[in-house]
Amino acid sequence: MPIEENTLPFSATLATSPLQDVTDMMREISKYTDPTDIVREYIKRIRQFYPVDRVIALARPDMNSDEVFYACMGNWDKPVLPWGNLENFEPLGDGLLKNLCLNGEPTIVNDLTDELSENDRDILGEMNSLRTIPLFNKGKASQMIVGMKAEPNGFQQEDLSALVWLGNLFGKAVQNLIKAQELSVAYKAVDRELKTVGQIQRDLLPESVPEVPNLELATYYEPSARAGGDYYDFFPLEDGRLGIFIADVSGHGTPAAVVMAIMHTIAHTYSGPQKLPSQFLTYINKHLCQNFTTRSGIFVTAFYAIYNPQDKSLTYASAGHNPPVHRKCGASPVSTLDRAGRIPLGISSEITYDDATVKLTSGDRVVLYTDGIIEAFGSDETQFGMDRLGAIVGRCDLNSTTIVDAVVNQLHEFTGTTSQADDCTLVVMKVR
Repeated sequence: MPIEENTLPFSATLATSPLQDVTDMMREISKYTDPTDIVREYIKRIRQFYPVDRVIALARPDMNSDEVFYACMGNWDKPVLPWGNLENFEPLGDGLLKNLCLNGEPTIVNDLTDELSENDRDILGEMNSLRTIPLFNKGKASQMIVGMKAEPNGFQQEDLSALVWLGNLFGKAVQNLIKAQELSVAYKAVDRELKTVGQIQRDLLPESVPEVPNLELATYYEPSARAGGDYYDFFPLEDGRLGIFIADVSGHGTPAAVVMAIMHTIAHTYSGPQKLPSQFLTYINKHLCQNFTTRSGIFVTAFYAIYNPQDKSLTYASAGHNPPVHRKCGASPVSTLDRAGRIPLGISSEITYDDATVKLTSGDRVVLYTDGIIEAFGSDETQFGMDRLGAIVGRCDLNSTTIVDAVVNQLHEFTGTTSQADDCTLVVMKVR
């Protein structure tokens, strides 16, 4: 809120020129985000305090070379920035200007009537005095701003110190802004690639849940980044049986998504016995270890189950994955499918996996999930946890789809705006 003059304490006074001019300059410069606009405004304003007739920029992109480039800073039709790729700069020939740039020191030349090179005269024209302000980067004068006047003896030595520190502080700020823009461009390019990776990954997931007699299925998948390492799949088997697979690749983002895609390929090339889930996990583990994970240190937790609609049995094997939640309608305790667990996939090719079978009845719910669900953090830094998940699964009035909806809604309510570090996946089964 602006302070009105009549509300100021008796000892206070409103800022006046030149302080007001400096304040106005800083206020105006703060409005810009484009480096060229900021430099243009800075040069225009600084010339009010230190008038010159012409300004040029010199740049040395390679400090191990004597090459110098120049550009006039009076023509703003094209961007002129002595940092970055030096767009619109031209090579500078031998002469006084080049020597001053190579010297890298603040300098005043108040008499340019001495013999100048043809290169200098083409640039200096009718100018008769100049002042150089070196701009330092990593201890070396890699850029220089040259102000010129038509009159001889146009510059004062006492102005140099203020111009050197002011110019270098401003130059560093502009460099940081340029770097920020470059990072923004790079981030957007990477983000576009990650979106593509994420879309490819989603295309690897089932388009819909399969129809199975006396079984309802529903799923939920949400990566923490554009792409993630969670994976679920369904495998129709002989005799109407269904393979149900869920996995979680260690790590996040693109590396996890790549391993997820590899695992998808391996899983869909399996042509061995279809009776035991352990054989399926052993096959995937062997191929991951032999070709991919042992060198990278990545591992995969996984759970694979085969549901038989004829007798409502579920035979399963686990590779270090979170045991699925199992609840019978009307029964208060939550049980977990944890009788066949071994180490994750991708650690040792010598590992074989075990099987266990559970008989399900009408109304039973089985929820497969990745740890991003139960380990999601709320604003108070507590985790969503098994109790909340189990309470939802215990509601007999919910079908598989409404169980997913209830978990997701409560999860979002619990986490609020807290960013999550892990992917979240659910596969919900309810026996009819």
